[in-house]
Amino acid sequence: MLDWDDLRSFLAIARHGNLSAAARALHVTQTTMGRRLDALHARAGARLLQKTPAGFVLTPAGARVLAAVECMEAEALAVERAIAGEDARVEGEVRITTVETFGARILVPLLQPLLTRHPALSIELITDTRALSLSRREADLAIRLAQFEQHETIVRRVGDMGFALYASEGYLAAHGEPDFAVGAPGHSWITLQADLALLPEAKYLARLAPNARVALRTNSRDAQLEAASTSLGIAMLPCYLADPRPGLVRLPAPGPTPVRGIWLGLHRDTRHVERLRLVVDSIADGLRRLAPVLNPAGVPVPRQAR
Repeated sequence: MLDWDDLRSFLAIARHGNLSAAARALHVTQTTMGRRLDALHARAGARLLQKTPAGFVLTPAGARVLAAVECMEAEALAVERAIAGEDARVEGEVRITTVETFGARILVPLLQPLLTRHPALSIELITDTRALSLSRREADLAIRLAQFEQHETIVRRVGDMGFALYASEGYLAAHGEPDFAVGAPGHSWITLQADLALLPEAKYLARLAPNARVALRTNSRDAQLEAASTSLGIAMLPCYLADPRPGLVRLPAPGPTPVRGIWLGLHRDTRHVERLRLVVDSIADGLRRLAPVLNPAGVPVPRQAR
């Protein structure tokens, strides 16, 4: 009989295309992943995955069994979630996925009181731009700045994140205030990479300053913050991140600047797990308290206060 761990490894390698990424997904070593694949091929009497210079690809035999193994995975995960749903203990690990800067600056401080009250509780914080799957138990909770597309997910809007335009005092002294009515000619801007160009803040800046040059593209909020602080250009940043930075000035903009919802989701089968419920409530309460910081509703920050 085929071993389920070997079949899970087959699925992970098929999805990720290489041993290292598949091993990270299953929280095992790359050596273990390779050993499981070899064992699966030996037991099955056929190769299901073929190694190529570009990574592992399905063989015809692998393609034929892939859907059946995915069904097995779905059933196994349903059993795990059903068992987890009966767990009323406030102990154990809760895996949360969100984006890097929000996780570090907002989420970690919010979790501190909860972890102090419940020392048997442990948090694994996975900061990743990818949308990890709650159904496949890649995470227990997900906090995102966009609506969830995954089925069987319970979703709550737990806050709003406001964005504004920022430049350093040094940059403004050297270049003056941008004239957005004519597309901000003579100015530089800091924006997101091309694969993130459809995000509301990137689209807003592209419409507002079509005649400015792009000085830097990056997928890192912290890199954008540092670039704006070092006078590289104008950036569209979350207010909670940029308002406290000395030397940065929030610029007036024509019309409202983007506001993105903060969404928290968990799989419906685990919504009654006590430790997950406590973490969800703690995060939601904390974000509610931080609403004036996360979305200051366009209230200007006086320059003399910086």
